[in-house]
Amino acid sequence: MTDAIDTSRRGFLTRLSKPVTSLSAQAEPTPRVAARPPQAVDEALFTRLCDGCGKCADACPNSIVHIREGLARIDMDYNECSLCQECTKVCPTGALNVNIEAHIDLIPSFSQGCDNYLQLACTLCQSSCTLAAIQIEEDELPRLDTALCNGCGQCQSSCYVNAISMVAS
Repeated sequence: MTDAIDTSRRGFLTRLSKPVTSLSAQAEPTPRVAARPPQAVDEALFTRLCDGCGKCADACPNSIVHIREGLARIDMDYNECSLCQECTKVCPTGALNVNIEAHIDLIPSFSQGCDNYLQLACTLCQSSCTLAAIQIEEDELPRLDTALCNGCGQCQSSCYVNAISMVAS
């Protein structure tokens, strides 16, 4: 049984002073509809806050932030994210928040066209990963440690045979 709620004035003010983080830690995040810029708030809140102003897209030095269907999203087909947080700095609505860890909800997917898998020793994706999230064993597809990967896409940019695609995590 839960504790009785103190409806007095003091009880009300005491409840207001407690942090909301304990409540939000229990709630599950809303699944992403599309890849969002780093430091995007939860998807349900993001769709309400983002007004599609385009300031984040203009500020992105790598030109990977685009406005589609009135909301900011990431397209890493031709470049990577440097996690510079320029998009967050210019967001006027709070849809991108500095208090949220810089992370993109994408992970690399390795195809069988990988040179290492085809017995042509290649470790470019592993050496380009600054977080050491990619491990390579001889003649195997690279293995990803999803706990370390931040979705930046540096591995995809380094692969000259296009054997890496970024997919929703």
